[in-house]
Formats: sequence, C-alpha cells, structure tokens
Amino acid sequence: MKHLLLLFLGILFLALQTTVFQALPLWMGVPDLLTLFILFLALHDKPLPGALLTLFLAVGLETFSGYFLGLYAIAYLMVFALVQWLAGTFALREMSQQPGLAAISLLLVNGFVYLASMMLEHVSSAPWQWGAVLQRLLIITILAMPVNRWLLSLTAWCDHKKRHRTFFQPKKGNRYRARV
Repeated sequence: MKHLLLLFLGILFLALQTTVFQALPLWMGVPDLLTLFILFLALHDKPLPGALLTLFLAVGLETFSGYFLGLYAIAYLMVFALVQWLAGTFALREMSQQPGLAAISLLLVNGFVYLASMMLEHVSSAPWQWGAVLQRLLIITILAMPVNRWLLSLTAWCDHKKRHRTFFQPKKGNRYRARV
C-alpha cells in the first residue's frame, strides 16, 4: 500500500513539474519536486523499491522533458545511491538537514546533466544559467522541510504507524544528566 501511494505521488510530482510548473512565469521559478521526492525515497525507503521507483520516475522525466535518454536516470540514481549511503553512514534523517541535502542533490543532478550534455553535443541543450540555478536552489531549500513532513505524514498514515518526532518538538528524556 505504501509503495502504491509513493508511486502515485511520484507520478503526481512528475506531472506537476513537467506541465503546470513550466507554465509559471520565469521570474517565479520552477520548483523541482522530483528531486525532493527522490531525496525522500533515499532517506525513508528500502534500497531496491526506492531505486526502482527512482528509475521509473527519472525515465518518465526524460520522456517528457529530457535532452538525451539516460542522463536523468543516471543522475537521479547517482543521487539516490549517494544519499542512501550517506544516510547509512551518518545520521541524515533529521528534518533540519533536509534543505542542505536537497540543494546539494539539485546541484549534482543539474551539474551532471549539463556536463554530460556538453560532452555529447558541442553546444549544450541545457544551458547553465546561474540566476536560474540559484533561484531553483532557493525554492528547493524552502520547500524541502514542508514537502518532507507532508510525505512523512502521508506514509505514516498509510502504514498506520505512530508519527515520528517532528523538527519542532523537543526530544524526550533528560539529555543533560551527569556522567559518572
């Protein structure tokens, strides 16, 4: 049930990103919800179902707005694997670390697609414009925590599990007891 919900939400985010958000004026910016969704999958899902869903959504993004077939799939799978490895090595599931991870993930995806398209074609199909990149970084940094909280609450509702402690709730217990 949870993976069916995640598939539906991923397709919804993909549809919003490739249709509705592309119609927004340039000065508003285009939020990259798929990067936030893949970051959520890497942090809160098992490796195999998360990687398969990431691959499916990345190929869908390439179908609708890709330059060369396979670039987004490689970039998003690379980000998924890197974030999953970092989450296993370090404690990265805290809500306060989501904006930084989202910004780094977006830079990795955009940088990889830009460099790979430059190698495949002498004039890149994906121009690198610092203003647009910084605008997307700001948007994704602002949206990272609310989208992650919303996705966590939806998956917790789907699993009928107790909700995790949110960013704004204090930790329980005495954290300042004297060590003997």
